[in-house]
Amino acid sequence: MPGSSIPFLTPSRCVLMISDDALYVYDVGGKVRLVDTVPWATRDFEQTVSGLIRRECGGKSVMIVNDMTDQLFKGGQRIPKVGPMDKANVVARKLAVAFPNYPIRGALALKDVGPRKTGATAAKAGGGLYLFAAVPMSEPVQKTIGAVKTSMSSIAGFTLLPVESSDMVRTLAEKAAKREKTKSRWAVLIGQHQSGGLRQVITRDGQLAMTRMTPVTDLSTDPGAWVSEVAQEFKATISYLSRFGYSAGDGTEVFVITTPQAGEMLRQRIDVPCNIHNYTVGEAARELGFSIGIQENQYHADPLHASWIGRKSRLILPMVATDINKIYGPRQAATFAGLLLFCGAAYLGWQLAGNAQAWFTAKDDLVSQQRLRINVNQEYEIEVARMNALGVDIKLIQSSLETYKTLEAESLRPLPILRKVGEALGSELRLDTMKIERVVPKLPDDPYVVAEMTEDQKAPTLKASLQLSFPGTVDPLVAKREVDDLQARLRTALPGYDVAIPRPVGDLVYEEVEGGTGVPGAQGGVQAPLEDHVAELVITGPVQFHEPDVPVEDAPADTPADAPTDSPVDTNTEGQTAPDMTYEGAEQ
Repeated sequence: MPGSSIPFLTPSRCVLMISDDALYVYDVGGKVRLVDTVPWATRDFEQTVSGLIRRECGGKSVMIVNDMTDQLFKGGQRIPKVGPMDKANVVARKLAVAFPNYPIRGALALKDVGPRKTGATAAKAGGGLYLFAAVPMSEPVQKTIGAVKTSMSSIAGFTLLPVESSDMVRTLAEKAAKREKTKSRWAVLIGQHQSGGLRQVITRDGQLAMTRMTPVTDLSTDPGAWVSEVAQEFKATISYLSRFGYSAGDGTEVFVITTPQAGEMLRQRIDVPCNIHNYTVGEAARELGFSIGIQENQYHADPLHASWIGRKSRLILPMVATDINKIYGPRQAATFAGLLLFCGAAYLGWQLAGNAQAWFTAKDDLVSQQRLRINVNQEYEIEVARMNALGVDIKLIQSSLETYKTLEAESLRPLPILRKVGEALGSELRLDTMKIERVVPKLPDDPYVVAEMTEDQKAPTLKASLQLSFPGTVDPLVAKREVDDLQARLRTALPGYDVAIPRPVGDLVYEEVEGGTGVPGAQGGVQAPLEDHVAELVITGPVQFHEPDVPVEDAPADTPADAPTDSPVDTNTEGQTAPDMTYEGAEQ
């Protein structure tokens, strides 16, 4: 913003210009409007101003601009060369030393426009030059801050009019240099404010060099006297500038906010070598690239300063004070939080719009599918009627197929399992009992959990319990090894099924015996441990067993089919009976 034309999206603010006689309230947006002038002696000053901020300015953020004569500047303040992290602390300490009794302070780094320093000269130069500024916490300043606090509006900043208008003077000088093809080092802006004071802002090489505020006759009262006094004040300013190295050969551009008639009279009265440019306040605004609207007086410069400073997104010299920070900090945080909430709401709105579009698309697709379904059903009914006319009951066939599929899904066919178990047992092992049942899993009560389960998790399973025993003459370790081998053969024969041994051979069991010694008739029955020669195996898996598509390898040619196998198990099966077979399921 400073140093360039006003951006397209300029801030809209309420500018409070503090002068010696009153507070001037401006509403700055696309144009600038003087809302009201409130003298310092006004009763209920803070309530009056806060009401203007809320009602007339719409509660906009407030820019406080100090245009009083009581402004202190100290230029050419050099700080030692320190690191970037320590520079702010060093500048703050030097400010406190320079203005110990002024709580509102600020520092502006100045550009070194002289010849580049090297060696010892550069080391002596230190960390750079600064312009120090301060204003007292006077009663007008306190009243203005109190009014802003009462209005609950945020503070965009507190600054000094001469400093923030220096880049406006530089912009006017740059435009004049393009027209005249010559560049001047010095530029002066002269304009009378509504308070009656004549404000002069002087820049050298685009930076603020000096400012003066002096009372003069109002232009509308006596133009001749106004021209005489302004010419005298300008000559006094030039004499002051000699202390800052002013030379007539450097070139001076003078911009005067006045009427055309008074401007011509002033041009004739000034005999100092310079280029004089006369503007009304509207013409000066257009030269700077923006509009301030229709103003009551075209020779007052206040609206031009208010519009230029109020549109800034970044201040040249923001002044720092504890009372201002108490308002600025929390309200800036609230503004930032509001911005985040707005961005969040915008993002949610964008998501909602996208989801709504997807919902409408899905709804249209559903309507299309429903229409297609209706058409297909109509065609289906026509075909069913045609088949019924031929003597074919399609619905009866469909119901029969559904019944068949249901019975197939709930049936239990143990023969394939029995055949694989018989092959795994071989000719040496015999079962005592075998129980086959269809187990339906118990589903959770939560329907959402059931919906997340797979079909395999919800499908019923087959459970086959096998029990076999060994004669008491067989070593338990040998019997256990035989059971383990049987488990391995069953796992190979039944891929996809789990084969477990919940009760291995050799487990100790307790049985009730008579007497403590096992003698019949003895008193005091006890539990005596007996060695167990019974094993149990449990097979679990799918209800329907499907034979794997694996080619069966032929047995070796040199091995007879009825060749005996070496086994330490007693193969005497005389007196053994067939195992008890129990089936539990849909098909017995």
